[in-house]
Order: sequence, then structure tokens, then C-alpha cells
Amino acid sequence: MIITRIRNTFIGIALFILAVFLVSLLFENQFVVSKTVTIQAPVDSVFTYINTPAKWNKWMSWQSPDTNYKYIFSGPIAGENSAIVMKGPLVDITFKIKSSQINKGIRYEITTADGEFSTDGDILVKAVGNATQVTWVDSGDVGYNSFARFSLKSVTERQGSDMQVSLQKLKTVAEGKGE
Repeated sequence: MIITRIRNTFIGIALFILAVFLVSLLFENQFVVSKTVTIQAPVDSVFTYINTPAKWNKWMSWQSPDTNYKYIFSGPIAGENSAIVMKGPLVDITFKIKSSQINKGIRYEITTADGEFSTDGDILVKAVGNATQVTWVDSGDVGYNSFARFSLKSVTERQGSDMQVSLQKLKTVAEGKGE
């Protein structure tokens, strides 16, 4: 009798987990978030902030570094293979510039040390008259992670909001209105 209950409980739990997984397959697994801002500054001036990880703290939404993290810069000062590693109490996060085209944009990769999360993105700059248009596109794939699929919409909305805040800070800094 007790063995039957235990067996039925395990079967019930397994069926529930299978059902959650199958339902999660109905949700999107890929995402693209894109934000744009126009900055009243020359392309080369704006590009320097984007292409140099040591300057990211001036405009990224993490502008005030979290004291729980240790920020380590690696590779060259700017451009391809330059990176910032945020070593934290729970996870290490690496932001690395994979490629850089002077005054055109960068392609970056964000990864966690455990490899659980990876995303790619581009920050592109383009002259528009005397101003610079900056377009930030972030994309990725959460694979078969059920929790990530269920929460993808809210996560990308929050990510879009963070990207917009960062671009507004970049605008302020690049236009010389604060730093």
C-alpha cells in the first residue's frame, strides 16, 4: 500500500514536470531587443564610449558599480577582445567585444562563467547630419529552459528598459552634459 502511494507520487511528479516542459515548448525561445537614440555629438566621440569597456561604467545602466562585484578589465583597452568581467558572489559575468569596426559599431557577447547564459548583441553608430544615431540590438536563445521560456517576455521588457536607460546616459555623457 505505501509502496503504491510512493510510486504514484513519483509518477505524478514526473507527469507534472513533463507537462510543464511540454507547455513551455509553446513559448518563444529566441529574443531580440532593439533600442535607438540620437546623440548630438560626432560619431568618433560616441564610438569611443562604446568601444572601450573601461568607459562603460559611465553610461551603462550599472553606472554605479555594485560593491558585491569586482570589475576586472582584460585584453586590449579598446576594440576586439577587450572585456570586462564582473566577479560576483553568485555568478561571474563576462562582457566581451567580439568584433569592432571603427566608427561603425561593435559586436559583443555576454556569458556567465557556468555557461548557463549567453547572448550576443550589436551596438551600431551612424552619422546623421552632425549627430550620431546609436542602435543597440541584443539577441539570444534560451533553448529548452522552461523557466526562461515562461519569463522571457518580462525579462526582455526589463532588458529593453535597461538598454534605453543606458542609451540615455550615453547621450548625456557624449553630449558633455554629465559624466
